[in-house]
Amino acid sequence: MDKLTGLIPNSEDHRGTPEAPGRVVTLIAHETDEPVWGAAYLIAPAEVERIKAYLDLREINGYTIHRHPVYHNLPREESEDVPNPISAIVYIGTPDNPQFVGPPESIHALAQHILNSRGPSGENKEYLYNLYTALEQLAPEAHDSHITELANTAAEIEGRLLKDPN
Repeated sequence: MDKLTGLIPNSEDHRGTPEAPGRVVTLIAHETDEPVWGAAYLIAPAEVERIKAYLDLREINGYTIHRHPVYHNLPREESEDVPNPISAIVYIGTPDNPQFVGPPESIHALAQHILNSRGPSGENKEYLYNLYTALEQLAPEAHDSHITELANTAAEIEGRLLKDPN
């Protein structure tokens, strides 16, 4: 199994700059029984070649392309003709990627780094908070403790509350 492991590669082209790289989440090969939660997209056959070319260019910096079984939770009436699992294209990060920085020295240091990073695609903190919100909404049962702790630490540094603890 591959596991979503946290914000470990630099992002110099989207959520940071070469002088102040942001952090983005990636999939890396890691043996675990834990599922990976996220979104998969069914692409119209006429669009596959164009979209794959775009993704190959966007994700080419230190990723390998794999086919991986993905389980969906579509309602039965919408999924009668959709196999479960489906075979999806997945981009897996590699530690030999020059942008791969490994685990942070501390959650607080990583949160502070994210708060200070901004790139052409926007603030790195926006990416983190959107990731946290998406995980909460798409799969509340997933509870990614690393992303939750990181988002709450960043919010605490900023003096804001992400989620009412009561």
